[in-house]
Amino acid sequence: MPNLDLYSEDAGRDRAIVASQRRCQDRVSAPFETAPLKALFPAALATAIKKAQTLLNYAVATVENTFELVEGTATAVAVTGLDGTILFSRADANLTDPAGQPIFQPGSCWSEEAVGTNAIGVSLIEQASMFVKPAEHHTTWLQSYSTCAAPLLDHRGRVVGTLAVVTKSELTQLHTLGFIRTTATLVENRMLLGEMADKTVILFHPDSGNIETIKQCILAFDKHEKLIGANAAARKYLGLERHCSTALGFSDIFDSPLDELFISGTRHPGKPLSLPLLDGREVYIVLNRGISNVSGPEFNLPHETTEAQPDTDNTHAQRKDIADFTLRDLDTGDPQVRRVIEKAQKIIGLDLPLIIEGESGVGKEIFTRAFHNSGPRRQGSFIAVNCAAIPEGLIESELFGYEEGAFTGAKRRGSVGKVLQANGGTLFLDEIGDMQLQLQGRLLRVLQERKVDRLGGDKAIAVDFSLICATHRDLRQEIQAGRFREDLYYRLNGFRILLPPLRERKDLIKLALLVAQKEGGGRKIEFSSEVVDMFERAEWPGNIRQMQMVIRTALALARPGNVLAVEHLPDEFLSDLSHRGIDAIQSENRSDCIVSIPGSSRLAELEISAIRRALASTKGNVSEAARLLGISRKTIYRKLEKIGPARHD
Repeated sequence: MPNLDLYSEDAGRDRAIVASQRRCQDRVSAPFETAPLKALFPAALATAIKKAQTLLNYAVATVENTFELVEGTATAVAVTGLDGTILFSRADANLTDPAGQPIFQPGSCWSEEAVGTNAIGVSLIEQASMFVKPAEHHTTWLQSYSTCAAPLLDHRGRVVGTLAVVTKSELTQLHTLGFIRTTATLVENRMLLGEMADKTVILFHPDSGNIETIKQCILAFDKHEKLIGANAAARKYLGLERHCSTALGFSDIFDSPLDELFISGTRHPGKPLSLPLLDGREVYIVLNRGISNVSGPEFNLPHETTEAQPDTDNTHAQRKDIADFTLRDLDTGDPQVRRVIEKAQKIIGLDLPLIIEGESGVGKEIFTRAFHNSGPRRQGSFIAVNCAAIPEGLIESELFGYEEGAFTGAKRRGSVGKVLQANGGTLFLDEIGDMQLQLQGRLLRVLQERKVDRLGGDKAIAVDFSLICATHRDLRQEIQAGRFREDLYYRLNGFRILLPPLRERKDLIKLALLVAQKEGGGRKIEFSSEVVDMFERAEWPGNIRQMQMVIRTALALARPGNVLAVEHLPDEFLSDLSHRGIDAIQSENRSDCIVSIPGSSRLAELEISAIRRALASTKGNVSEAARLLGISRKTIYRKLEKIGPARHD
């Protein structure tokens, strides 16, 4: 039995913990019981998650990253709501509550009323960071654990939840009060910057070296120069109350007009500027007007709390064009893609280059656009450059721009260039492995200096953009072959993502329906069972790009119908599938081998049918029919010579 005199020994004990223990003597009916934790029903949990959506958008990645540091040490990490309910958590499998459920199970309540003295409950009451040792917990089963929690504050200084850790480990270096408080500060700063993406944001500190670190002070002002948000460091440095009044204006804090700061910031972009406060103290300031560099990904409800949807439904994506997709829209059920999306969400808003690898046609640009649309630069431009498609003599001017008269044939007013067009947004360099060595050196300088020199210009122009590169080449092999600079590789290699080929994806039919809906102008498209079977068996060497062309052709031949059947599929696709079936039979070398695709004679009939339908739909225009089918005019003529004119029954 635990020491019952624990609650009366105040000497040397933390006031808040002692106060909690005294409250629990009367409030919690059975202090040493091993009853299950109070938990929300799935519908109630879904409501709680929705209510805390903003917090979760920024805290989930931190929970994931923190857990990666402590995984395997009998530890759990969680974010809770204002009432102590666990909203999202990661835990080692051997940590369970009295009901056998994982510790910090979403929906379980860790308020003081529900569990007794614990770090989460006390932190919410005291609105301060708390560390509770095993013996200080109220209930018996918790006395095998240490708990630690820090409150999470919104832009007005209001508590909206906690970041919490529970552990059995004796190695608690990462679980000390200082660590969890620092981690909570990172979440608060990300949330403040992300939610103020379209406001005037001031980063300041008396030591310029502390700007853009966890020590920085952050203030946000609206278009009327009224203070609408501040982080804990700014409130403490300026002596503001936690729930600071929005009546304060920029001129109530700084002894200089905001307009002058804008002018100075334009002249010296990104450079800390010295500015006096009204009380005479000097601080260094960086102006971040209208563009935040931090945001959080959207946090989805757990599957068990959402309403069931049909397997082929993707209602969220159906409301958008593919160019407007976010990362959330790309999650159509494939585990590999889901893991890639989860990884990408962790670095949204960070100044970290992204390299996307994968076979040609796997959707690298689609993924890049979705990444751009999910981050703080979504209001900026998305500029895509295919380094393999621009003629060798033009790629330098296309990328970096040029002044008027820079070379023979230059445009009268010059050209801005792709890099400057991406200022404030995202620059996507597709097929970066095909960039010339000379240009690789120029790109490296731009990335290091954050400035670009236009051809024929006499001054460098400051730029700020997020960089994403894609390639189907192995850049390390390209380095060994002397075709790619090693220093540029390490400058670009911040975070790597590998997109799986279409043949490996488990969501192929869902993806095909999504492509069909887009290609069909939004109308509901269906596939016959034969088409579904053939799609699943196809190798798809051209990946999503090939799928788009197959479906586009089939939609044209099926017009005006909405059901795609085998006879609507292009000639080459059917032929490739036929050859694959024949090869499979030969490789098996068994007479009883059954391949559930149409036989070669059936495919020949379908080829002829498809050609005749294409010619009918184009009123005999062979060129147009060839374009619809994705084959050459010669192929159509050759087939027609064999079959003769169409019979009219």
